[in-house]
Order: sequence, then C-alpha cells, then structure tokens
Amino acid sequence: MADTSVQTGVERWVRSVWLPREYGCSFYRDGVRLTCGGVHSFGAVSGDGQLIASISTSSAMTPGGKRGAGKLLKIRSDMYFMLLAEDVDQRLILFTEPDMLELCEEERARGKVPDSIRFRWVGLPQELVERLTAARRVASREVNPRRREG
Repeated sequence: MADTSVQTGVERWVRSVWLPREYGCSFYRDGVRLTCGGVHSFGAVSGDGQLIASISTSSAMTPGGKRGAGKLLKIRSDMYFMLLAEDVDQRLILFTEPDMLELCEEERARGKVPDSIRFRWVGLPQELVERLTAARRVASREVNPRRREG
C-alpha cells in the first residue's frame, strides 16, 4: 500500500504555515456539522469555524498520462460536503498542483462548480515539492509493474 505520509505532511504544512499566513488565524483539521445532521471532517477549519478548506496534493494526470478521474471525483466529493456545511462563510479548495487547479477551473467554466467555492493555488517550498514528486514516483512504481522494472 502506498505511503501517504508525505502528502499528510504537505497538508499539515498548508494548515499550519500557509493558511495562517494568508488568513491571519489558526487552522485545524476538524469536523463541521452538516445541514442534513451529520458531521464531515475537513482538511482545514479556521479557529472560529467560519472558513473551511480541502487541500488537494494531487496532480490532474495519472503517471500513465491519463486524466485522473478518481482524483477529480475526490474534489467533487469535497465540494459536495462543503455545500452541506452549516454556518460557514468561506469555502476553499487549495491546490498544490497547478494542473489540478487548471482542470478544476475548466470544470467551473463548464458550470460544474458553485460560485460559493473558491479555488487557490498554494506554492510549496522546494523541499516539499521534491518530497511530493519522489513519493508519487514510488507510488506509481508500486501500482504499475512495468514501472517497477525500470
């Protein structure tokens, strides 16, 4: 099974460094009550609960060069739960990969993204970019036998 500790570390950096710098408050991984009665955990919730964010570290393309349909479905799922979140002023999806941001902006242009959800790109420090790239290479070899040989 793929080791996701690098992605988790990137999400932690976005939550503890980037978001507070951009928005001037603390953020936590936390659950938010939904209008239909349940609770959903978001990658980042501001201390006052008014801003929620999902953090995507995924590239838009698979290592084989195909569009990552499953990755896009995950973001769509995040948007669904954001729309159900109770008493929230701001809804963000944060992207560490410019190609995934571009794909989601195309989705917005096709009328598939609500205006109440904002997209933002997060520029990562070079060290985190390198670790994320290396982790993707390992995961790709793990799921594709032909890549393991090479």
